[in-house]
Amino acid sequence: MVLEHRGFKATTDVVADELGVQWVCRATIERTDGNSENGGPQGIEFSLSRAKIDPLMAASVLEHRAVTLIDEWHKQGHR
Repeated sequence: MVLEHRGFKATTDVVADELGVQWVCRATIERTDGNSENGGPQGIEFSLSRAKIDPLMAASVLEHRAVTLIDEWHKQGHR
């Protein structure tokens, strides 16, 4: 899934690990203006238990973290 927020595009992916025990959640964050020299927030990767959360909820958590990371990056004065 892809979302755009404050000049960045976050591409998110939630897949089961090789044992089928956890959701592996990853997001890459890129500038939409293509100016990679100005930097941006780093991507995200974390795991969640499949027994406690469904894939849509895991995707929602991942998207929320990506938006929060972008907002925090802007609050630090970056542009």
